Amino acid sequence: MPIPTDDVASTLTRRGARRATPHPRLAILDLLRLAAALSVVAYHWLFWGIEHGAIHSFGATPVSWLAAYGFLGVQLFFLISGFVIFLSASGREASAFAAGRATRLYPAYWAGVALTSATLLVTGQTAPLELLPKFLANLTMAPAVFRQPQLDGVYWTLTLELQFYALVFLFLLFRRRRWLDTFFPLWAIGMLGTTLFVPRVAALPLCGDLFTLFAGGAIIAMISRSGWTALRAAGLLASVVGGVVATIRHADESGDGAATDPVALGVVVVLLFVLVLVLTRPAVAALPVPGSRFLGALTYPLYLSHAVFGYALLNRWVDPGAIWPGIAAALLVVLGVAAAVHFLVERAGAPLWRSLFRFVFSPVARLEARSRRTS
Repeated sequence: MPIPTDDVASTLTRRGARRATPHPRLAILDLLRLAAALSVVAYHWLFWGIEHGAIHSFGATPVSWLAAYGFLGVQLFFLISGFVIFLSASGREASAFAAGRATRLYPAYWAGVALTSATLLVTGQTAPLELLPKFLANLTMAPAVFRQPQLDGVYWTLTLELQFYALVFLFLLFRRRRWLDTFFPLWAIGMLGTTLFVPRVAALPLCGDLFTLFAGGAIIAMISRSGWTALRAAGLLASVVGGVVATIRHADESGDGAATDPVALGVVVVLLFVLVLVLTRPAVAALPVPGSRFLGALTYPLYLSHAVFGYALLNRWVDPGAIWPGIAAALLVVLGVAAAVHFLVERAGAPLWRSLFRFVFSPVARLEARSRRTS
């Protein structure tokens, strides 16, 4: 799931050393995130939505077999998230990290929940009184805590993101940031063991399965920053193998396995690791990409709005006899909504959101200040 990134400095010199001054954002990652988001859109609009009855205005297309692999965009999102969060945590205290993450996650998410709720009401898929408790629970991004379902199935990735953020937050809170360099490779190796041999344990939060991708992204960030070590190589290999196994298993469990080739899934996952590893090398990451900031900014709101809202557009606009104009129109509208959320909610409201979440995490900031005075 495409989580918006900080203006993360590349933090890389030509030799991989960490700099102390700010640097341009990683433009290549913005393009990767957008490509991943579009692949997930293709998956839902041209395969999943048709197979599961969410889309009834048209049937399978000549490219639906290929769109069935589009869910692998989520794997790419998780890899990028691990990479970005490792760098974002560098030199930051827990309160600043948490406030920064919340500022980038929640405003667009709240807009997405509102849009999804309105769509469900307008299309008659729910009643106001039935929707209200679900709506309120979903605003927390953790509706399961309140025994409520997610309003949009694509929100499941946010749960994994939050759990990963919480893990990094704890390291920062206890002032153990440097331990992450050792922890992530060891975590990846441990998760490979649970993923291969104890699937029930791997299914628990942070214990294996797709979390191997977060660890892999973080290890790639370490390699890009300061080079290879034996532990990092072992951790990255474990992440690759674990990611392949988890991806094939998820495809089987979700029913996508019948439409995909497990060998092809494995090959693509390996290639995603290679792609991120190559494109985040200092010489490549430093390349300017015009428009990348704007394109990257569209990714998160696009992901949040493409499913329930997108299905409604497709069901209303697509003519079975000429499906592509309707699909193109729906995509333009969803991209327009994503742009509106970015400009009107994220950017225009940025001062408000920063103040809000700094206040929310101010007790943590006070605890950190007290710890500094006594240390």
